[in-house]
Amino acid sequence: MASSFRPRATHANVPKIDHPLQLGGIRTGSLDAPGAGGGPGVRVAHVDTGSGLRFTVALDRGGDIVDAAFNDCALAYLTPNGLTPPSAAAHRENEWLRHWPGGLVTTCGPEYIGGARTEGGTPVTLHGRFSNTPAAVAAIINPDPRRGRLAMSLALVIRDTRMFGPNFEIRRRLSCTLGRPEIVIEDEVENIGDTPAAHHWLYHCNLGFPLLDEGARFIYRGRAQHWNVPPPPGQDILQPLPAAAINRLKRVPAPLAAHAGSGERGLVVELAAGRDGQCRVGLINSRRGLGLEFKFPHAALPRLAHWQHYGPRGAFVSGLEPFFGSLLGSTRDREARHHPMLQPGESRAYRLALRVLHTRADLRALAAHDGPVGPLG
Repeated sequence: MASSFRPRATHANVPKIDHPLQLGGIRTGSLDAPGAGGGPGVRVAHVDTGSGLRFTVALDRGGDIVDAAFNDCALAYLTPNGLTPPSAAAHRENEWLRHWPGGLVTTCGPEYIGGARTEGGTPVTLHGRFSNTPAAVAAIINPDPRRGRLAMSLALVIRDTRMFGPNFEIRRRLSCTLGRPEIVIEDEVENIGDTPAAHHWLYHCNLGFPLLDEGARFIYRGRAQHWNVPPPPGQDILQPLPAAAINRLKRVPAPLAAHAGSGERGLVVELAAGRDGQCRVGLINSRRGLGLEFKFPHAALPRLAHWQHYGPRGAFVSGLEPFFGSLLGSTRDREARHHPMLQPGESRAYRLALRVLHTRADLRALAAHDGPVGPLG
């Protein structure tokens, strides 16, 4: 349903409220961590856009977005772990999986992304340290319709540091506008150390039921490599797949027995950008008349991982993951452009806009950005 809130933010037409949070805004606090015997709390920010879109920002986990819903429809997948405090135990091999809450946006990096492996003689942990690093709140700006301000924002600083380096500072800004079902994430990643540092960056956007359901379709276009876990005996996880089979992966199936446990599949897509240099990807659930669009500059995030894990009992999730750098590591991504370095004092900027689509016109507009996906030779 479309939002009925249309504020007239002028002194002559003051909204009939005494407090802006009656319409929407940002509140911070803490949540008790779920689990046997309870646990310490985690800092969060609850954001209500006044449009039907509400979400939780995990301040203790890099300012990532965990649960999110539009009206009565949950948008994100949540793991059985729940939202727990950050833990250095996650910075080892694949232990990230024991601490990951899922959620609408999990940020991976800032040094490496992808699976646990060794890069240049250094052990690399699954998806990096960002989502297990607390954020400092730099500023909160709430809307004030009485004075004509509908914008709201949350400014954060995240520091990923180590004696002798590498050292990173990430300045994050999440912003919304009262009455619009949209979130904009802007990140600036800077190497604040005195030596060059590897830098890879990924937004792990995890869609769950009921938005993600059988028959829904994914929107993107480009050329792709296919992976399958577990792979056939004696073979690599990367497997050739004809174009027709690749494009069938863009339609959500019923739960798959092959995805019990850690079974999964997916694509690494070299994206095609629009004339404006932007990529628009997303999901359309026609039965619910609802969609979710992700918009980002191709120059900053030229590739997309489309992770699929349609578990037969509970773990029904698919991730759209725009990224920069290498997801598969140097043994598979041999081109130098996929293994970038940030020089001392150098920074790199990213922007990701997420928008809930709930009108036929908006859904048609997103569908117009769809196209065939061919094999990547």
